[in-house]
Amino acid sequence: MGRLLVLWKRFSESVAVVAFAAMFAGFVVGVTARYAFNAPLSWANEVCVVGFVWITFWTSDILLKERQHIVFDVLYNWVPLKGRRWVAVFITSSMAFIFIALLPGAISYISFLGTRHSLALHLPMQLVFGCFLIFVVAAAISALRRLWQLLRPGWEQHV
Repeated sequence: MGRLLVLWKRFSESVAVVAFAAMFAGFVVGVTARYAFNAPLSWANEVCVVGFVWITFWTSDILLKERQHIVFDVLYNWVPLKGRRWVAVFITSSMAFIFIALLPGAISYISFLGTRHSLALHLPMQLVFGCFLIFVVAAAISALRRLWQLLRPGWEQHV
């Protein structure tokens, strides 16, 4: 199981690196074409947008875990440890509920995009926004996993 997790992490990081490299290359080519040759390229902007969408949704829950996100925890830190546990249970169960409730709508929308293509590169829109569905599933699974950890013995390390 440990080897599978290492392979998954490497794959996930590779997807993020490819998306970032594509976004950066599109940016450099677009800026160079616009300002050096006075010939803007619409496809370069589209590459940047698609790369940004994938970086945002792919890394938000697959590579970055909840504790790595920026949080405003001033009020949370005022609450005693046992109180923090129940605040975390409430917030995590709310997140799990929201992402699970979002799943049918996300599936429906991604299915609807099956006939659409992007304007410049003619990429299938399911490919462009498919990472959102991956994000929703990953966020729901992460929330359920954290909720399970908060309700078990040893919950202190997950608060």
